Amino acid sequence: MPEDVKLCSRCHAALGEGATFCSKCGAPVSQAAAQAPRSQKQSGRALAAGLMLVWLGVFFYLTQTVMMPAQLWWAYLVAGLGVVIVIWGIVRYSHSHFLAREGPAAQFGVDLDRKRTGKFSAQLGVEHKALLGKKMLFEFDPSTPYQKVIRDFALECVFNKETIIVLTPSGSVIQRALEGDEGVKVINLTHDTMLSPILEENAERPLNLIYDSLTDLALSTDSRTAYRFAMNSLRQLSDPRTTALFLLNPSAHEPKDVSSLRGLFSSQVFYGKEGMSRIKFA
Repeated sequence: MPEDVKLCSRCHAALGEGATFCSKCGAPVSQAAAQAPRSQKQSGRALAAGLMLVWLGVFFYLTQTVMMPAQLWWAYLVAGLGVVIVIWGIVRYSHSHFLAREGPAAQFGVDLDRKRTGKFSAQLGVEHKALLGKKMLFEFDPSTPYQKVIRDFALECVFNKETIIVLTPSGSVIQRALEGDEGVKVINLTHDTMLSPILEENAERPLNLIYDSLTDLALSTDSRTAYRFAMNSLRQLSDPRTTALFLLNPSAHEPKDVSSLRGLFSSQVFYGKEGMSRIKFA
């Protein structure tokens, strides 16, 4: 195999050039998350260059309309460029200082306000109270930003003053999407994580639980283990005041295994390129 071929960190399958998700198991390519900071830096440079060009345009326009010694023009040009750079630096510093001082809470408040009109329940066409007590199989297309929908669900629970617990492996896209969100409790999911102690420690109701994911469990063990785990978990989560979301990437499993898991859940939703849809909702 050529040395420059990238491998999936989960299943070690070869990744296509420019791929953001593994075509075999659906795992996201870690490099995709690193593109956002780079884009922000490019935007900052573009802003600085744009401000300088604006000042140069004003300068050359004035040279054609106002008579003044050349030495003074150069002085004004240099001073003007300095003012532009200083103003740009102050704006960037003030913004970064505000975020550092306020921390996640400032962004959290903005997110909650936005989620009031774009909630997880609204995407399903129901009120939030209709979710209470549901044990849902959340199937997703791995090529979509499904983690944003999971974050919508978590923030909606926080907004309604409900306990929300997320079980996800360290470094997962779900963990990164929820990182810093106040009121969302994220637990590092490992092969020996058990639900019973978690439920005992979080006896407050209503309780919401996100399990990420049945696909990871099946790929790390086998489909029978994933089926038994889902079945036992649903028994433990039988409290009508407990809502649970179990994530599943159906493209990573055999059709018969997916069908078996679907049979355990009375509620099933799917998130794909066309958005979210209810397959069954009881």
